[in-house]
Amino acid sequence: MPIQLQIIAIFLAIGFLLLTIFLIRKDHAEVRQMNKWLFLSVIMIFGALFPSLGTKIAHSFGITTLTSLALFTVTAFLLFIALTSSIALINTQRQIKTLTQQLSLLKHEMNKLKKEKQ
Repeated sequence: MPIQLQIIAIFLAIGFLLLTIFLIRKDHAEVRQMNKWLFLSVIMIFGALFPSLGTKIAHSFGITTLTSLALFTVTAFLLFIALTSSIALINTQRQIKTLTQQLSLLKHEMNKLKKEKQ
């Protein structure tokens, strides 16, 4: 990897790490949701600092370039995040539906009690 590209990769990886930490500190995101991104930023920094290690890992898997390995890895990582986010959304929708039904039942019971008192 050319040194210019390595320097750009290091700056981008550190910038991504700082952005992630900034979002957590400003309370725009929770640590439990951002831990995936923190992990990814550390991997990016490590990969930018030691590109020859990444190339050796790529060759050990039979992949010719580090770029291809990075592309495959990031795609798999993003698919995993999309899947876990979808599951979390489905669970939240179920909880909202259950809470809405319980609230409706409580309102019905309150109206019923009010009518009995009158």
